Amino acid sequence: MNKFLKIVALVMLVVGMTACVHNLNTKPIDPNSSTSFNQDRMFTKCYACLALIGQSDAGSDSDVEDMDAGTSGFYRTIWYCNELTTDEAWWIWNDAESKEMNMTNWSGTNTMIRGIYTRLNLNIKYCNHYLNYASSETTEDQNRLAEVRFIRALHYFYLLDMYLYAPLVTEETSDFPHFIPRHKLYEWLVAELNDVITMLPAERVSDYRVGKAAAQLLLARVYLNADVYNKYNKSWTKGVTWEKAYEAATTVITDNPQHALVTEKVVTDSNFVYSAYQQLFMGDNHRKEIIKESLFQIYQDALYAQSYAGSMMLIGAQRNPGMNAWGLEAEWHSMRTSPTLIDKFLTPMGIDRNKANTMVYDEFNMPAQLHDDRAILCSDGLNTGYQFTLNGDMEIGDTKYLFNSWAALKFTGVYSSATHPNDFQGQSKSWPDTDIPLLRLAEAYMIQAEALFRQGKNAEALNIINNVIRKRANADPLPSLDEATLLDEWCREFHYEGRRRIDLVRFGRFFGKEADMNRYHWEGRMGKADGQQFFVSGTPDHMNWFPVPSEDKRSNPNYKTDVIGDPDNIFASEGGDGYPYDNK
Repeated sequence: MNKFLKIVALVMLVVGMTACVHNLNTKPIDPNSSTSFNQDRMFTKCYACLALIGQSDAGSDSDVEDMDAGTSGFYRTIWYCNELTTDEAWWIWNDAESKEMNMTNWSGTNTMIRGIYTRLNLNIKYCNHYLNYASSETTEDQNRLAEVRFIRALHYFYLLDMYLYAPLVTEETSDFPHFIPRHKLYEWLVAELNDVITMLPAERVSDYRVGKAAAQLLLARVYLNADVYNKYNKSWTKGVTWEKAYEAATTVITDNPQHALVTEKVVTDSNFVYSAYQQLFMGDNHRKEIIKESLFQIYQDALYAQSYAGSMMLIGAQRNPGMNAWGLEAEWHSMRTSPTLIDKFLTPMGIDRNKANTMVYDEFNMPAQLHDDRAILCSDGLNTGYQFTLNGDMEIGDTKYLFNSWAALKFTGVYSSATHPNDFQGQSKSWPDTDIPLLRLAEAYMIQAEALFRQGKNAEALNIINNVIRKRANADPLPSLDEATLLDEWCREFHYEGRRRIDLVRFGRFFGKEADMNRYHWEGRMGKADGQQFFVSGTPDHMNWFPVPSEDKRSNPNYKTDVIGDPDNIFASEGGDGYPYDNK
């Protein structure tokens, strides 16, 4: 790859890994091991690279160089790209990469975009290394091989979703990779997932290892987004995978009785209530009753998996001193939700922003006011000294703007076993135990609903949303369903879970001519240059994906050759992906 991949990475693979994730049913790791391939250590590394930034502590020695180590992890880089670019999150700290994303002004030199590209390709190298050397003799060996193939496929999904062109490397090699167009990577990924599904165990070996259901859900997601990935495929017929998406999502639900939506609330001895939805994002969401909804979740642990790139960011970034207890000492006061996310909960109630500005409730009382357990939002200044509003103004680098929108507080370090949120139950106040539910069963139901809607079966789609998704959230039934309402429901169910951009692109609401009519997600965040807003006359299609990092374009001799030689590439003259090609 490029200089951002540590040259020592592959050396570290065979020298030995630190003990990162202790719930994977693997043997302990000896950091003083020999240079021979160790199957246990390498298997652990393939999972650990989803949760940790590198080989040692949480804030340094990242596997990815030349960027802030705490931001360089798998989940945080994905989250930034899929959330800060959309209508859900404002990042207030004056970080250059965050500012460019919030202000819709990114390029191939953006550190976070470069970071996710590097992180994805590096983790794929780890997986290829394991697959190249691991044994296949026993049933456990075969399970591990299938699981690592899934982890590799998951990374290729994000490359597919985020880039128009990407390298496809499935063997260990020191050669510069060749790039393939998006629709070719789609074809490979569909075939790979279908094969992996037949190899994965019907039930996961342990809570933090994947089983068949995770691959089935990822396949359903790929089918649902297939029109996006095949937009420039001349032989593609739009809508041909809607039925496949429905069938794959249905298989997730019907073939995996060990997984079920969490529906039971918790009432503590002090009569404090934690809703079913709320428990999915709490410090003890590794409980058996909760983890059954997660088909795959990223391990977070205050003792064994410390990272600034996981749930620590989701919890700490929204908190200010004076807020209700959240189970940690971290209060970064660096992020707020956009008012347009709040609108998704106000609109079904017929509440406008003027009325909303009179609503002063914390995150424990707001769900009842908005008739939706998912509205874990705080408009109460509490002891911060400020009143939260929905004024909508936002400038990067000035914390006073933190109070121009409400706080989205669904992720917390508080345990559901706590009789009151003030009662600390975790292992440490310095780091969270809150796992990240990367793939959860609710998505299968939403995919079913959207696939039915796309086929004109609105009544069936509405039935799933009202009687499964909204019923679990104790939300009032929707009277009807149209495209905008369906997109809003995706937002209500999955806000802040690192996927909003994916849905906006699929619905034609992100960038391009179709999206120009729906610029709602740019409110208060539109970038400016010399006093003028960017894209006042229309938005470019190529911002529906991200640029291959400029340095990779320059350093890889295969990039320009392959891309320009592709007859389906309509952006070749502009650098292969629509972004400027800098050959300096």
